[in-house]
Amino acid sequence: MALKVAIKESKEISLWREYKDKEGKVLARFKIRGIEHQAYQVALERAQNQIVSKGYDVSKASADDKVWYQLTMEAAACHLIEDWEGIEFEEGEVVREQPYSEENATKLFHMGDLGWQIWGFVKSEAEKIQKEANQVKEEVLGKSESSTTGKPDTASSPTTKKSNAKRSTSK
Repeated sequence: MALKVAIKESKEISLWREYKDKEGKVLARFKIRGIEHQAYQVALERAQNQIVSKGYDVSKASADDKVWYQLTMEAAACHLIEDWEGIEFEEGEVVREQPYSEENATKLFHMGDLGWQIWGFVKSEAEKIQKEANQVKEEVLGKSESSTTGKPDTASSPTTKKSNAKRSTSK
């Protein structure tokens, strides 16, 4: 008898998703990772730790401190987006297509006029991608079966035999 375990190179999951306007016209494409991406989860944990470590003394807050939504947006910019196509930054009269980088993604979320909407889109798609991946994984692997029933075997238990013997003698 042997337990066979498949070793996987990577659990990373990412898919291209289209960002469309109200009419359905594709404005840009984003390669988005699943919401359970480890680096994203670590970034969220660190953001929470940073908030907690600063304490709750509001008089010591400084202009350099970031609020929760800024930290979570940066986590998504840096770890949920893997790549993009069709993103242009308009700065004054100059419009330039921008390649994906963590810095550009953070700028898109924080400074772009559509930052909140794109962040919501990326986060929502990351959740959908992860849900789809988890469903596929469950279908392929099936639900794991317990090696026991979870119930004690009362018929052969020594304490059960003693209890049964006491009941039969006390009648």
